[in-house]
Amino acid sequence: MKKLLLVWIAFYFVSYISYAQTLDVNPGVDRWGIKTSTVINVKTVPIADLLKLSNPIDEYHKSEYGDKRIPTIVQPDSLKEGDIVTTTAWLHLVALERDSKNHRDGDYHIQITNSSKWGDSCFIIEVPYPDFVNDPDLKTKCAEVRKFIRDNLLNGNEPGTTGNKMQHEVYVTVTGQLFFDATHLKGNPRGKRGMKSYTPWEIHPVFDIKFAPKSNN
Repeated sequence: MKKLLLVWIAFYFVSYISYAQTLDVNPGVDRWGIKTSTVINVKTVPIADLLKLSNPIDEYHKSEYGDKRIPTIVQPDSLKEGDIVTTTAWLHLVALERDSKNHRDGDYHIQITNSSKWGDSCFIIEVPYPDFVNDPDLKTKCAEVRKFIRDNLLNGNEPGTTGNKMQHEVYVTVTGQLFFDATHLKGNPRGKRGMKSYTPWEIHPVFDIKFAPKSNN
């Protein structure tokens, strides 16, 4: 019995040493980079191109597009609603959407342009109130973006409903879903504090934001 026990201990010890050693292996060759990585298909689109996107539809019917994305491809860049895009632009204003009975969704409404100077014609991007986002991962990302905005642009405070204008140059790269806000297809241009958006296109939701190296614009 004692001999059997010694044999078992020796076997266990040798097995443990063998298991603990570094495996003598090498990475594969054929398409190994593809096999061992994942890619999120993010399209980089200049802010100037976003500002001149054409409308995918002429009229909005809630019964047709109320619960599905608009599939029409638009120019430039062969984009469509639902594409994940990233762009770099000057951020001029942040506002909290809580200013009327009909528009109290708590979004962060943000106005970006292709110029460091305040002026007309902006592109709107929005960050949802996390409690209204069902997907856990997206909820977390939206919360992080909103915190970045509060901490870095608003001294830790919530934005006002009329909009906080930036008092210094803010150049950012943002990533999110391209969204056609069809309810604004026919109507007055959107925008706050005298800066208007002449396109119903948005990036909504924004789920990543970071400072970018300053442009020469």
